[in-house]
Amino acid sequence: MTNPLAAAVIACAVWPLAFATSAETISINGADLTMVSDGEGPAVLFVHGAISDHRVWAPYRERIARSNRFLAYDQRYFGLGDWPDDGAGFSADAHAADLISLIETLDTGPVSLVSWSYGGDVAARAAVARPELFHALIFYEPDIRGLIDGLPGADESTQMLYDRLGPAFVALEDGRPEDAALGFIDGVFDLPQGGAAQEPAEWQAVWRENSRTIPPFVSAEPGDIASCEDLSGIDGPSMIVRGTNTLDYDAMMSETAARCLSNAIIVEMQGVNHDGPYRDPDRFGDMIENFVAITQ
Repeated sequence: MTNPLAAAVIACAVWPLAFATSAETISINGADLTMVSDGEGPAVLFVHGAISDHRVWAPYRERIARSNRFLAYDQRYFGLGDWPDDGAGFSADAHAADLISLIETLDTGPVSLVSWSYGGDVAARAAVARPELFHALIFYEPDIRGLIDGLPGADESTQMLYDRLGPAFVALEDGRPEDAALGFIDGVFDLPQGGAAQEPAEWQAVWRENSRTIPPFVSAEPGDIASCEDLSGIDGPSMIVRGTNTLDYDAMMSETAARCLSNAIIVEMQGVNHDGPYRDPDRFGDMIENFVAITQ
């Protein structure tokens, strides 16, 4: 069984944080979640991954809002808000239930959903449970828990990933969650050790501020995982995007998800790895816009 945190780390683009004055709070399943909405038209909803929050999608807001309704939110426990409990309710199943309730509350009709890494696990569980809520699914290197377990090469690719994340796990065990957060960014984005600490201070703050989610993330039960058979029941159009330089683990996860989904394409972003939306938001933004347009 793969550790969900090992490949669930999400970073954010090195663009200004533009959401501070425009966020609102929406109550979902007993938790107050921060959300940003902009534009009019078909809803495009963005789901962040681990060690991050809605701010990672700041570079996509303006371009998506030109012809669609842009929506991004903090999953429970992430971001700067107060927690509804001590973290005991942290799970991918809870996040998927929140996503479903959020879409129902927004009452926009089916949404085009954009997810990244751990956000892809949440998206997959929600789409399996309530496929009618989703017009289209766009995944950047989803980390769908358990999906590649038992496949040839899965153990080796997972071990290679763990080897890269060794310093982060040490920091976590030593009670240094902020250092652990930066260490995970180093590992999954193929940065040299200490590389994340050289990124812009405002983005380091996002990672550090979400480091408090790492302990409950690591201890969370797997819950009702989305299997390949489950994914095959999703009939709506899906696009999986992966970087050409990505780690074997992320490549295997993306390719397996694309095979399992019944109506999916897989496309590549050149010269990037798990950091694709971080390194090149213009290119990923083009992919999102084009896929949303052709699937309307």
